[in-house]
Amino acid sequence: TQDDEVGEVELDEEGQPALAAINFPANWYDNYYNGFSNRALWPLFHSIPRYASFADKHWEYYRSVNDAFAMAATELIAPDKPVWIHDYHLLLAARALRKLGHNGPIGLFLHIPFPGPDLFELLPWADQLLDAMLDLDLLGFHTPHDVENFRQTVAALSPALVEENAVVHRGRRVRVAAFPIGAVLEPFQEPVEPEVAEEAIRLLQVIAPSRLILGVDRLDYTKGIPERLEAFGMLLEQYPHWRGQVSLIQISVPSREDVPEYAEQRRRIENIVGHINGEYGEAAWVPVRYLYRSYSPDQLAELYRAADVGYITPLRDGMNLVAKEYVAAQNPDNPGVLVLSKFAGAAAELTDAVLTNPWHPEGGARDLDRALRMSLAERQERHRRLLAVVSRSTATTWAESFLQALLAAR
Repeated sequence: TQDDEVGEVELDEEGQPALAAINFPANWYDNYYNGFSNRALWPLFHSIPRYASFADKHWEYYRSVNDAFAMAATELIAPDKPVWIHDYHLLLAARALRKLGHNGPIGLFLHIPFPGPDLFELLPWADQLLDAMLDLDLLGFHTPHDVENFRQTVAALSPALVEENAVVHRGRRVRVAAFPIGAVLEPFQEPVEPEVAEEAIRLLQVIAPSRLILGVDRLDYTKGIPERLEAFGMLLEQYPHWRGQVSLIQISVPSREDVPEYAEQRRRIENIVGHINGEYGEAAWVPVRYLYRSYSPDQLAELYRAADVGYITPLRDGMNLVAKEYVAAQNPDNPGVLVLSKFAGAAAELTDAVLTNPWHPEGGARDLDRALRMSLAERQERHRRLLAVVSRSTATTWAESFLQALLAAR
């Protein structure tokens, strides 16, 4: 729609569950989504403040859109029924729902990290945002570290009383807990149809007989792709016996191509790829294959299984389900090694990965060398423990546990 005109609520009751939607006015996308959500909250919550920018106009749109979502929800939900809100786009929605008379339990799960008070306080509207979040009954995060950051932020910036597992404010007790999300593992563990796997197989044939290091990410500055490439270049520089013996395939899924920071990130990545291939490449060996496109789960499963190293090194990430998918796809008789950023939420659970610091390229090169040299017995034992962790919970069990906690919070 145009201008500030909000479309009617459209309800599709045929699916399970039923889905409702409202059409965005054109300027919501610029000011609310690309503006406040992704230029203020996204970089700040991922601890990369140099990309953050704050504008009064964006904040006003963020408030208005949260109000609009709350208004739409009240058309569909009885005032005493539970509501589950998702992610950083709707941090004010609980406050908006309360103002409209909703008295049922309201929970929110944040799919991205939560920063400590020093970073959160950079937000000009930090006190208003935090106060609105305390209208929730349950606030869920991926990791205990995020829970602790939230508790410290409330203690530093709010008059609320902080307890071990809850925050008490204005007579409301907000339960705060970690609910690490699980992956849907079946697509990465089942046999793949030959025609579906064909493209992945052709890609593997191109790099043969090199061993494969694999990175798979949405193109985003939080994913640490340039830093990962620099560590791989450092591997080739400091451990020259790997030249001609190992190749990196980096799959970058296009994302937010209309945002300048993302276009800049793409150029930076392509420049580093060109430098590494120009410096170390040979007639029969290209060190880095960079693919700016998406792949199906079946195709990814083939690549995961073939990769000697799953190279997943975000600068900061709420969880990162690619790490869990990689583990699930491995052949237990000859598994690859997961090299994982210690700043991914998944690192809190996947402690048997080779945990690495993406900000330190020399250390990253050492960790890659270690992963490539790891014995079969150690790889098998690490994989056994990692698989036990990722099999423990799924997206379904995660949702069930959150909803149970939401109802219990009342």
